[in-house]
Amino acid sequence: MARQFGLIAAQGKPRAAQLAAAIRDWLRRQQIAVVGESELDHASVDMLVTIGGDGLIMRAAHVYPDIPILGINMGHVGFLAMIEEDHWQEALAQVLAGEYVVQESPTLSAHVTREDHAVSEGWAINDVVARAGLQMIEIELYIDGQYVNTYPGDGMIIATPQGSTAYCMAAGGPVLSAGVKGFAVTPICAHSPIRTTLVVPEEAVLELLLTSERDTTLVLDGQPQCKLQAGDLITVQRGVHRFLRVVLPEMNFYQAFRSKFNFQIRPDARPSRPLKLRHELPTSRQ
Repeated sequence: MARQFGLIAAQGKPRAAQLAAAIRDWLRRQQIAVVGESELDHASVDMLVTIGGDGLIMRAAHVYPDIPILGINMGHVGFLAMIEEDHWQEALAQVLAGEYVVQESPTLSAHVTREDHAVSEGWAINDVVARAGLQMIEIELYIDGQYVNTYPGDGMIIATPQGSTAYCMAAGGPVLSAGVKGFAVTPICAHSPIRTTLVVPEEAVLELLLTSERDTTLVLDGQPQCKLQAGDLITVQRGVHRFLRVVLPEMNFYQAFRSKFNFQIRPDARPSRPLKLRHELPTSRQ
């Protein structure tokens, strides 16, 4: 069981700061050590508790990789931060009782080479995107060294399962449920009636070759990484880090998908058999 928690609250949100103070006091009454964000660089914690939205979870996972995160939602969607603020105490009590699992998801590494010289490298939790500016670009896609196709359009998205509900879904790509061992490769506004997304294994090596002399940016998890030039090669593969999320028994990917994205073909539809509380996938208990 986790015995030292890191606590990160969304900046500039007084309500988040107030909740962080309440959580800190409650955890200390349970004999749990609590480390604030200003001290995290010099401490070792078993788990991070974030108070904000999905963006805060992403930031925390980038700054403190490979640490399990429990997200308390104060944002709008809260697809990763699935604990609503009114239920924080029940959720933390379950964690302290060991009633949780840590869901492990892959990340992506991205390396840019230009004329055989390294230009940029980084990693992403959600997606790696080659994004056009105002004009259409062309990208050649290679998977494990094999040429797949040339895509004219606004660029290309490579998304992890947790990132598939973000830009990938918005661009018409698939949603990969938790536990899928693969990545989604989705063209952005392809100038063709053929816009098929590919789902490739985690072990695949993907290469994006930019062939256009037009404004293009490499974007990792929504953050611009570098400007690209014609001839640049972006190599994307599974990253060394894992995205670790604390999952409680009542958390349900499909229920969250229905409610957060209003994915209800028939709004009054109800299941015809009793629902079961179960973890999304078999992962290690901490």
